[in-house]
Amino acid sequence: MTLLLKSKAVLSFFAVMFVFSAPAMAQTQNVNIAVVDVEQILTNSSAGKSVQQQLKTRREAFQKEFSARENNLMNAQKSLVAQKESLSPEEFNAKRKDFESQILETRSLFQKRRNSLDKGLSNALAELRKNIIQVTAEVSNENSYQIVLTRDSVVIVEKELDITEDVLTRLNAKVSNISLGLE
Repeated sequence: MTLLLKSKAVLSFFAVMFVFSAPAMAQTQNVNIAVVDVEQILTNSSAGKSVQQQLKTRREAFQKEFSARENNLMNAQKSLVAQKESLSPEEFNAKRKDFESQILETRSLFQKRRNSLDKGLSNALAELRKNIIQVTAEVSNENSYQIVLTRDSVVIVEKELDITEDVLTRLNAKVSNISLGLE
């Protein structure tokens, strides 16, 4: 038990020494740091806006298509219920099974389209993030930044350390459109 307490005391001592010596070491070195707001770039870049617009257009088209399919299924259900009395049990069961298969087909198609949209969005955002990293690396190399942090990892930052606008401008010049690439 005393060995465990001694280990904890030694580790605590080193942890305290590290915490207090780190700022001193950072002050003696001249470190160039920059900050980039990736979320702002994703939202405001030409490519980011393009992805958002494509996503909106696709969602609206899917909504319209599946609303029409839903209306057709509701009408088919009403028709089936209305025909129940005039059909033999075998005919009714055959039409009911056909109706159920249409429902399953529609659900499957909906799931397939939704997965395709999610995959396309994921791929497009990955492509955009890759371009943001490349442009950020270019800006970093040109300005000899040793550390570039994302804005969401920093609480307070001086405005002159923020390279977001420079990265955004260069990214817009490099790529203005990224396709969702849906199947």
